Amino acid sequence: MKKNKSTRNTWRYMACFALIALVLVIASTFEELSRKVGFSSLPLPVNTSEEMRASLSEEPAMGATLYKFVFKFMSVNKLMEQVAEADTRRAALVEEIADRYSVSIEQDYIEGVNVYWLTPETIDPKHEDHLFINLHGGGYIMGAGMSSNNEAVLIAARGRIRVLSVDYRMPPDHPAPAGLNDVAVVWKYLLNFRPADSMALGGTSAGGGLTLGSTHMFKDLGLELPGALYVGTPGGDCHKTGDSHYTNEGNDRALISWHGVLRMVCGDIYPGELGADHPYVSPLRGEFENFPPSYLISGTRDLLLSDTVLVHRKLRRAGVEADLHVYEGQSHADYSTVWDSPESREHYAELNAFLLKHLR
Repeated sequence: MKKNKSTRNTWRYMACFALIALVLVIASTFEELSRKVGFSSLPLPVNTSEEMRASLSEEPAMGATLYKFVFKFMSVNKLMEQVAEADTRRAALVEEIADRYSVSIEQDYIEGVNVYWLTPETIDPKHEDHLFINLHGGGYIMGAGMSSNNEAVLIAARGRIRVLSVDYRMPPDHPAPAGLNDVAVVWKYLLNFRPADSMALGGTSAGGGLTLGSTHMFKDLGLELPGALYVGTPGGDCHKTGDSHYTNEGNDRALISWHGVLRMVCGDIYPGELGADHPYVSPLRGEFENFPPSYLISGTRDLLLSDTVLVHRKLRRAGVEADLHVYEGQSHADYSTVWDSPESREHYAELNAFLLKHLR
């Protein structure tokens, strides 16, 4: 009888422990799911403009789990079909914004590289001798042709400055260093006609990463460097580096997760013969001594917030003047996509003030 009672107690203890373990597993699962649900678990930010909140409300992020599932089975060919469709839509938007802000766009070639000259209706007299060279974003695979001018139009209009937009070659047909070489060709050509410190170089996302990689290349080639850099939420590393790749997964409505376009591009498409560890491809892995003064921007929901912060710290540790701007509630490059918001206008005004301070 005692033995049976002891046995029953043992089973009770075992059942109790099993129940506790089950509860812990379920709690852990729900915790993991709540992290992966991402944006839907976040309230709309209070301290942003009505325009930004409306945009966030109308276009929430896809869940990270679903996003990763979709890209798990996507081929490069299918991805490039979607890229072509996106570029067509973006080209139409470029023409709409250019018309609204009275910015003229003229196609040209510099040493065989396709470029666009953007000229605002009125140029600020302080920018009369200045030129902004824009490297478009798009994950190193989007933004071909006219669609490459989406941010260039805003920079030209809001800064009242001439802009040269470089339609650099992109993978999968042209992996690195093809795009970098195009930027270097254009830069060498411009140096024949303009002082280096009268020109700024910059862009957003892949354009920010390419700005940093190109500057590493300019240094290696012994070229004079731009008077200022614009580094908008850059692809700093072709690896999953930094806290925000985890904390903002699913909260960033644009990039959503590294395990999608970013993984495909960095793992299979972009690095080419250089490899993902090369500083031209992953600029964070290079040295930043003697870099030009740099303006950086990101947002609290940006998947590449850590890339931006890490680049900023490397610049500061190298003794470079670098301004970091982080906006509340913004996902990746919201300042350029929600272009009619107060935050967007504020950002480009800040950028313009930085250019006026540093260009000669």
